[in-house]
Amino acid sequence: MPAPSTTPDLIALIRRSGLVEDPQLDGFLADARSDMTPGELLAGLIEDGTLTPFQAEQLAQGRFRGFELGGYRLLDRIGSGGMSQVYLAEHVATGARVAVKVLAARLADDPVARERFVREARAAAALSHPNIVHTLAVDPDADFPYLVMEYIDGVSLQAAVARFGTFAAGTAAYCGRQVALGLQRAHEVGLVHRDVKPANLLVDRRGLVKVLDLGIARHTEADDDLTRRMGNGDRLILGTAEYLAPEQALNCSAVDTRADLYALGATLYFLLAGHPPFPDGNPLEKVTRKLTADPPPIGLLRPDVPAGLAAVVHKLLAREPDDRYRTPVEAAIALTPFAHPAPGFPQRLFLDRPTVVDEAGTPTEIPGLPAPRTAVVGSAEEIDLPTGADESHPEPPPTLATAVHRRPARRLWPSAARVALLVLAAAAAALIVRSKPAPAPTGSRAEGTAVGCGPATP
Repeated sequence: MPAPSTTPDLIALIRRSGLVEDPQLDGFLADARSDMTPGELLAGLIEDGTLTPFQAEQLAQGRFRGFELGGYRLLDRIGSGGMSQVYLAEHVATGARVAVKVLAARLADDPVARERFVREARAAAALSHPNIVHTLAVDPDADFPYLVMEYIDGVSLQAAVARFGTFAAGTAAYCGRQVALGLQRAHEVGLVHRDVKPANLLVDRRGLVKVLDLGIARHTEADDDLTRRMGNGDRLILGTAEYLAPEQALNCSAVDTRADLYALGATLYFLLAGHPPFPDGNPLEKVTRKLTADPPPIGLLRPDVPAGLAAVVHKLLAREPDDRYRTPVEAAIALTPFAHPAPGFPQRLFLDRPTVVDEAGTPTEIPGLPAPRTAVVGSAEEIDLPTGADESHPEPPPTLATAVHRRPARRLWPSAARVALLVLAAAAAALIVRSKPAPAPTGSRAEGTAVGCGPATP
C-alpha cells in the first residue's frame, strides 16, 4: 500500500502490522505530542525500543505484512544473496534470537530455485558439529520457503582481514584446522560444500570458527541433476572463482571433498597474504590460471610463515586432487602443530576500533577507523559459460590416493578437457556472470571485498 503521509495513517498501519500491541501503542501515544509527524512517531518508537529501525523503515514505506514467519518476528535484514534474504529474528514466545533465511520473492514460483533451497535446508539439517552453523527449523512448503539457523555473534574471516589485515601464521592455522574439522563432518555424511571461502566462515567471540551456507552443497551419493537443470543446458560453474578447485571449474557435479580442501587452502592463502591465490582478472581468467599454474609461494609474500605450514597450504592448493589430502581430517592433523592463535584473538575483532596487541595480550586501539562488522551467511557465485563439456556425462573423479609427498608434475587433464579449456578461454569475451551477490551476513550488513596484507596479528 502507499507510504503513510499522515500520522493517523501511520498509526493505523502500525496496528495492522501487529508489531505493537494496541495497549502498548496507546500508552506511547498518550505520552507523546499530538502534533508529531510520521517520522517523529517512528523515531520515538525506535528510541523507546518498541520498533527496530528495520521495522520502522518498512512501515514508512507502507509495508505491514510479513513481519512474522513460523512464530519468529523479523527484527532486521542482515544480508542478501542471489537467492535469498537473511533476517535477524526472535521467537515471539521466548525471545530467542535466530537467523532466518528466506527464499527471494522473485524465485518463489521457480521450481528449481525452491528445490535448491530445500536441498540446502536438508543438507544443513543433516549436520551437527561445533564448526558448522546449526539449523533449527525448516519450512520448505511455505509461500516463501525459509530455514531457521542459530544466530552467531561473530565476524566473517573476509571481514576480519578487510578490517584488521592478514592473520598471524598460528591464527590462520588455528582457524583452518577448525574449518577442516567441520568439513570432515560434512564429508562423513556425503556432502561437498562447493563454496568454502572466507565470507562463508565465521569466528565468534570465543574463537570458534563455523562453516556457513550450504546453498550449493552436493551429496556425493546422489545424482546431481539439479546442478544440470540450473545450468539450463549451458556450462555452469557453481562456486566462487577465487576459491573453487580446478576440477570444479570443469565439472562441478562430479567433485568430492578434495574440492573443499582446495578451497580451504585458498582461504588460508587469503588469511596469510590478504588476497586469494589468483586475485586478478575476470572469473574465467582466474579459473584458467588455476588450471595451468600454481600460485606464488606463500613464503615469498609472508617470510614469517613456517615452512611446514606453507607446505600444508600448497598441498591443499595442488592442482591435481590426488596430490591433496584425502580427507579433511588429514588436513586438520597437518595443521595442528601450527595452530596457535596470537594474543588478543579473537577479542580484538570485536572491539569498537582496530587495535594492536602487545606480547602480554593487551590491546591498544588504533583511532580513526570505523568499528568492524559482523557476518554469518554468504552466497555462492554462479558463473555461466557459453560453451563447455556436457555435465550429463561427467568424467569420473580421480581415484582417492594417499599423497604424503608432492609427486612430480604430470599431465593434469586429459586432452579433451584441454580442448574444452581452450574453447572456454576463447569465449572469455562472452562470459556471463549469472549472479555475484555480496556475502549475506547474519549479524550485520554484507561486507565488501577484503583488502590488506602485512604482519597484522588478529
